[in-house]
Amino acid sequence: MTDIDVWEYNEPMRKLAAALTTLSTVALMLVGLPSTSWAAPYVPQASNRAVLNFNTNWLFAGEVAAGNGQAVGLNESTFVPVSLPYFRTHPHKAFPKGAFEVPVSWYRRHFTLPAAYSGRRIAVEFQGVAKVADVYVNGTFVGQHRGAYTSFTFDITPFVSFGGGDNVIAVKVDSMTRNDIPPEGGSIDYFVWGGIVRDVNMIVADPVRVDWAFITTPSVSATSATVNARTRVRNDSTVAKSVTVVTNVVDATNNVVATGTATQSIAANSAFEFAYNTSAVANPNRWHPDTPYLYNVYTQVRDGSTFVDEHRTRLGIRSIQFNATDGRFYLNGSPFKLRGLDRHESFPYIGRAAPNRLQAKDADILKFELGINIVRTSHYPQDPEFLDRADEIGLMVLEEIPGWQFIGNTAWQDLAVENVREMVTRDRNHPAIVLWGVRINESGDNSAFYTRTNNLARQLDPSRPTGGIRNFRTSQFLEDVYTYNDFSGGAQDPAVLPWLITEAVGHTDPDRSWDPERVLLQTMRTHLNVQNQANAKANIAGALDWVSFDYNTTFDSPSCLDFTCYHGVSDIFRIPKFAASVFSSQRDPALYGAYVSINSHWTAGSSPTIYVAGNCQQVELFANGTSRGRISPNAYTSLPHPFFQFNNVTPVAGSLRADCYIGGTIVATDTQFTPGAATRLTLTADDSSIQADGADMTRVVVRALDANNQVVPTSNAPVSFTVSGPGAVVGENPLTLEAGVGAVYVKSALGQTGTIGLSASAPGLTSAPAVNVAVAAFTAAIVPTSGSYSFGFPIDVNDRVTGTGNHQFAYAGTGWSNGSDSIVFNKDNTWSSTANDAAALTFTGNRVVLYGVQDPTHGSAAISIDGGAEQTVSFANATRRGNVALWTSATLAQGSHTLRVRVTGNGPVALDRATVVSAAPATIAAPAAAPGSLIPQSQWSLRFVDSQELEGEGQSLSGPAISAFDSSSQTFWHSRWQEATDPLPHEIQIDLGASYGVSSFRYLPRQDNANGRIGQYEFYVSADGTTWGPAVATGTFPNSTAEQTVNFTAKTGRYVRLRALTSVTGAAFTAVANLQVGTATGGPVITTLDDRSPQFAYTGAWQSCTNCGADLFAGTNTWNNVANDFVTLTFTGTQIRLYGVRDPRHGIGAVSIDGGAETSVSFNATTRAGNVLLWTSPTLSPGTHTFRLRVVGPDFVVPDRVDIVS
Repeated sequence: MTDIDVWEYNEPMRKLAAALTTLSTVALMLVGLPSTSWAAPYVPQASNRAVLNFNTNWLFAGEVAAGNGQAVGLNESTFVPVSLPYFRTHPHKAFPKGAFEVPVSWYRRHFTLPAAYSGRRIAVEFQGVAKVADVYVNGTFVGQHRGAYTSFTFDITPFVSFGGGDNVIAVKVDSMTRNDIPPEGGSIDYFVWGGIVRDVNMIVADPVRVDWAFITTPSVSATSATVNARTRVRNDSTVAKSVTVVTNVVDATNNVVATGTATQSIAANSAFEFAYNTSAVANPNRWHPDTPYLYNVYTQVRDGSTFVDEHRTRLGIRSIQFNATDGRFYLNGSPFKLRGLDRHESFPYIGRAAPNRLQAKDADILKFELGINIVRTSHYPQDPEFLDRADEIGLMVLEEIPGWQFIGNTAWQDLAVENVREMVTRDRNHPAIVLWGVRINESGDNSAFYTRTNNLARQLDPSRPTGGIRNFRTSQFLEDVYTYNDFSGGAQDPAVLPWLITEAVGHTDPDRSWDPERVLLQTMRTHLNVQNQANAKANIAGALDWVSFDYNTTFDSPSCLDFTCYHGVSDIFRIPKFAASVFSSQRDPALYGAYVSINSHWTAGSSPTIYVAGNCQQVELFANGTSRGRISPNAYTSLPHPFFQFNNVTPVAGSLRADCYIGGTIVATDTQFTPGAATRLTLTADDSSIQADGADMTRVVVRALDANNQVVPTSNAPVSFTVSGPGAVVGENPLTLEAGVGAVYVKSALGQTGTIGLSASAPGLTSAPAVNVAVAAFTAAIVPTSGSYSFGFPIDVNDRVTGTGNHQFAYAGTGWSNGSDSIVFNKDNTWSSTANDAAALTFTGNRVVLYGVQDPTHGSAAISIDGGAEQTVSFANATRRGNVALWTSATLAQGSHTLRVRVTGNGPVALDRATVVSAAPATIAAPAAAPGSLIPQSQWSLRFVDSQELEGEGQSLSGPAISAFDSSSQTFWHSRWQEATDPLPHEIQIDLGASYGVSSFRYLPRQDNANGRIGQYEFYVSADGTTWGPAVATGTFPNSTAEQTVNFTAKTGRYVRLRALTSVTGAAFTAVANLQVGTATGGPVITTLDDRSPQFAYTGAWQSCTNCGADLFAGTNTWNNVANDFVTLTFTGTQIRLYGVRDPRHGIGAVSIDGGAETSVSFNATTRAGNVLLWTSPTLSPGTHTFRLRVVGPDFVVPDRVDIVS
């Protein structure tokens, strides 16, 4: 994550000259001794600043499901629990534009703030939301940000409560095409994608704090470096403050090597920008791609004599220059040829919603596998984690603003200028960035517009030059560097100086990894031409070719098929093609290791000219064991490491071997066999461990190998994956290999540690041994959640994932067939029209959604869970549609279940996929309802509905079942009608959030017309949502708009069920505007309190965790094994029930009421189980009582929750 916490970067910044002028009022105390004479360890000061991870425990839903998504008391039963970054997944290619996008979605997060934070400022930093974010806190609109690629921060202090109360932040994300926001407006050659696609952080800081710090090194030499600090400090208190800023430059061994201070009086509710030099850094370790040394700069703020804030910025001391006389790029005073590639921030399956691990891995691939020294962030600012990693590994960066050829109207241009401000302000402390791109990629000249962008970039960062990417040689030159997309197949002479090639090859010579060898070689040779000529011409600063990886695009052109542009030197999975060797071979072998690669498949159709790439002094080539010579590099000789070209090597089945020599010794070897038939699969994970934050993932590459353990470039085997442990596969399953390779991701679940096992199989091939990825505990400081939540993740199970294991479809019967279809999920579906054919899906979770294919000729299926009653679901529709959610289960107990789909025989049934939710949705302890009162709807959740209209009611919030209890008389639940009419009876089941003595319900009919008003009805109450017993009330409602109240004998339960048997109009419709449920006068009310509820008072060495396991109530528990430590709970009621965690390692607790005699309670059992009822108190007199649980010792006592009966 970024080290720069920008709170108010939208305010106009004071010019540097103005800031320097004000220094006459600043008391500067500069220490000027050489750093080596006084270096001492840096000691941090106490600070009121905390940066908390805000990525976990979010809820996600589309607009229809969310409804009024900012509402504080919103029913969240249709939301899916997620960790950020998150958006919907998609196939890696060949998907219709928009088919997997949600135009508008909502993200919600409940949180608490401790009382200790009261008096501090609370801000939320979003590092990237695509494309428009409307942010609400506790129902109040906070602000809007427009733009998919730049970070933004909102101060939410006025809208939050402190002291442990519930707060909720809601973010409405508009991901639709926005022609008013760069880069859109014209056609663009990439997907912008959607959702919250980067990290979210909460920043807690003192009212007197650093807004930002900008550190530069105006003068750098081998013996000394001058450090300039510009620091904006804000005073949000109500009185003026005397503020002292202390800047310490600290080396990698934690020694202070330079310092400077300044003092200034800052008026109330205002800010001041300090500007001063620190003392010189003696003998600096200069940042360089081969030695990327980083310092830390700590900026401390004192309010009077009290330290109140500390802010960290990383610093790379280096000098850069694009020379306008000779055209060269100079780094630390020496000429340095730039060799690079462009990069799209786009990943298969997940778009831009990639966790930090994948962002950093891309930087590593570019630097260490592809061997480049500079990357262009085409065509927009990219993830701060990618830039952080570039700093760390020495990968230089050209960063540019969002755009692609199109310039919009004045308002659009204003937003593009704002993008410059946001980009430069956020990223100007990255030493890796050497050039700002302040022109819309390949756009025409616009003097007024580009004068603004250049001036602003230079004002915000005088230390770096500007560039502007063009695809024409002559242009109005307002920038400092002429950056040119040269598609001539070489490197043309510069028209002006300095000159940098920013694109080449790419769309002019595309290649797919499975293309014939001659195509792969042609693309490779064109890259060689460009890089060779650019190296030969000293007045060209360098060349960045198009592009590092294949990427998804909105285009459909000869070079961009299946909504994928095949322009990369590596494929979309980051697997290298022949062209990658052009760059990989240019690495310094002394620093990055020896490299050699044969660019031939060695088949009958192979070229007799063999190109060997390598950073070798000599290469000896063997064809079928016979040496064809040991030669020095002889092709493209202007490269730092030219190629080795062997001519007239007639291909004969067998093998090629290239030995790489340095200093007369073989240091690397590459062997290429004539490909045989694929015999087996292998799996390779990038990482052996990920963290249990619910978003972290790692790439797993699958390869089809022949008997020589070589990838078979013609294999397109369909590979099926099976996963075990606390994680999921993200990707297509099955996945069709391309050129014998492919990849998926393995993703963690929040709070679940252990080992994820992934295995792979394909017809006719030996299955790959399972690859194991450990899941380590997530230890970052996070924003505390409020309520009791158990978060899992949605798992998509494709219809072609077959077998008898978990998360696999098992098909029984003779009529099942499968095939491809472009409109369905993963482009395949499975169907049968044979009566009583069945498909079973065993899954672990608490809810499942079945998706199918609708068609005018299709019939119906009977669906059941765990052998229960069948429900009929229609697969028919007036038009053909794929990937349609046809049925959602009721909320089940977390655990293993079986979904069964039986063909009824009245037409085909076509299955597409199932989505499993693997942990319970939000479960919040309901507040006690007063006897005779209505139970708050804000705590309810939808358990089951047999039919709901999700489209036909247009843009209103009516139709979905949750509209039956949204407290509005103007919205309503309506059974399905637009595409098909489901038969009566219709029913809705609701989880009240806790158990109550239920004695009444109120039914409000829809108010606008009689359609769907209920006639005959039945009403049920259940303790567990499974056993309902007889109806507690039956009857017939009149045809009226008036609210109807039904009273009945009280029954205790948590779940209610309304069945509509008929309608007043006779049509097969049901509509409910509002449903309310009342408690019995004097009846029992049960309030559930999680072990982490604030009512528990713990004394002693108690420990706790959240998201500790699906078997725990709310995923939390608290434990202690220290004898005589205890916990008390004061409550009002007539009884209390203790639930805990039993385990072979657990011991005995002693419970008592009101200081009376203790009763022993065992937490021990032969097998582990959470949320187990351990003890029930006797009936108590009405009133206030104190419950006490004491640890007997020496084994653990682990409470999980209590139920209070009142």
